[in-house]
Amino acid sequence: MMPGNHVYEACRYLFGAYPLAVNAVNYVPTMHSMVLMLPDGDDARFFVLLRIHGEGEPVYTLSSWRADDAVEIAADGGEVPDLAADAVTLGVPIPRDGSLFGWTRGELVTALIVVYTRYTPDRPTPTWSVMPLADTLARQWPPFTREHLFGCWFWDHYRTGSIIELGDAIAATAGTVFWVDTYAALGSDCCVVEYDLKTPEGHILQHGTYLDSAILQAGAAVPAPAELLADFGKTDLATRFRVPAHSGR
Repeated sequence: MMPGNHVYEACRYLFGAYPLAVNAVNYVPTMHSMVLMLPDGDDARFFVLLRIHGEGEPVYTLSSWRADDAVEIAADGGEVPDLAADAVTLGVPIPRDGSLFGWTRGELVTALIVVYTRYTPDRPTPTWSVMPLADTLARQWPPFTREHLFGCWFWDHYRTGSIIELGDAIAATAGTVFWVDTYAALGSDCCVVEYDLKTPEGHILQHGTYLDSAILQAGAAVPAPAELLADFGKTDLATRFRVPAHSGR
């Protein structure tokens, strides 16, 4: 068991230090959540940390992924079970569902990182994928491309600027970045950038097709971007990133 006040302060720190992992709950302005990954050998356990704002100090609860075993973590609460304390103090925050990041080499984005934290039958646990630009050399891919588990390395690279968030830049440029339904044809959906997109910070999301690294490593033949946009179902990502559904501020 760990003193509740220590765990409470760790909860407060997580929501302050990792805004990109904070998700609004059902559009309720007083409730926010984040998903935490706790390494467990070669595997991992996932937890949902919920913050509820009331009239006084926020109240936090922690539950296992898709479970109802909530542990309350209050400012003046008692001791917290070891597993819950470990999840909060040692767990790695996962960016909110649908987040899209870029891996940079100089001014160029050479790979995308997409994160899913919403349950679906096809994704029963949070997942992430590295999607390099097709035809780029493997040495331009992120060094964590073959990592099995999400880790603190992600946030380290983000803080140094090697990983950048792309949602805002995509939202501002309609008709440029598309999610394309190529799962049946290629074994994975892909992202097609029709024109180079320059972010406000000066990075360039290059024209081309971004595809899951495992598919590229298998030597899949990737159709030209124009062919993908003409022949497969597509979604303009600008529309999706304009929806203010995830604000944790």
